[in-house]
Amino acid sequence: MSSSTRIARALLPIAAALAAFTALAVVAIDQPVARYQATIAPPALWKDGLALIDRATGLTWWKWLPTVIIVAGALVALALPPLRRAARGLGLVAAVHVATKLTLFYVKPGLGRLRPSEWLASGGDATFGFAKGIAFPSGHTGHYLSIALPLAVAWPRLGLPLLIVPVFASASRLATNAHFVSDVTGAAALVVAFTWAAARALRFDR
Repeated sequence: MSSSTRIARALLPIAAALAAFTALAVVAIDQPVARYQATIAPPALWKDGLALIDRATGLTWWKWLPTVIIVAGALVALALPPLRRAARGLGLVAAVHVATKLTLFYVKPGLGRLRPSEWLASGGDATFGFAKGIAFPSGHTGHYLSIALPLAVAWPRLGLPLLIVPVFASASRLATNAHFVSDVTGAAALVVAFTWAAARALRFDR
């Protein structure tokens, strides 16, 4: 069994575990962690490091720029015979990334969850108050994981090391109290589920 197949088959139970942990975090973890994080000053590395990654990947310049590049790359690979061997892998990345970005774009405003700082400023009651926030799920986690994870399925030697980017982005958002724990794990659960579905459709699990 190839590494791609093993990774693809492991995704569904991972998504289920992340979803379960997200529910637990909403109930029992988010509030104490957010209150604690509000009492400490995070090292500048977290914010500056993520800002550097955002600039290097084009996300700072236009939030859809990386998406356009990924989709264009998949279409070019499909159209040009010399690159066609890469088309399935690039198609997996494009499908997962576009599905994630569109879901985040439409779901986040509808859920209206406040960021921890906004939640504390409003009195610190229930974390899901549907109060015109855009915190859940985490956009940074979803953005970077939806690139690195499908890459890890298609080309494990390339994608697995790149998982450090969404891990760092997620840790940065938690360390700076920009997101609740469940914002990050909820986004991760979404991406893992999308990657499993797309990998299954493109037969990476066989």
